[in-house]
Amino acid sequence: MANTRVALAKGFSVAVVVLLVAIGAYVLVVLGGFSQNGLLYYLVTLSFALTGTRGIWAGRYKIAAIGAVGMLIFAAIQGAQGAVAVGLAILLLVALVVGYSGRTREQLSEG
Repeated sequence: MANTRVALAKGFSVAVVVLLVAIGAYVLVVLGGFSQNGLLYYLVTLSFALTGTRGIWAGRYKIAAIGAVGMLIFAAIQGAQGAVAVGLAILLLVALVVGYSGRTREQLSEG
């Protein structure tokens, strides 16, 4: 069960990054580009999401927490424009909790 939780967390974290990349590609290709500060907001949010995902995949949950919380705070600062990013940040935080609890259960069952 613990390995299932870790695998689920990894899948959710990758889904967050894939969705952010898909949204960015849609904005660039279909809508013709970002607004004045939109590209900066997008790249910083994507950077935090990648940090969180890398932390989950490497099993370094402190680094993943920095990425997930940073993404949540930065998306919340954006206001209404960052509503989707807030939802994705919450999904990344849930993946972090699921992965960490799966790792902890695995360590407890071994010991």
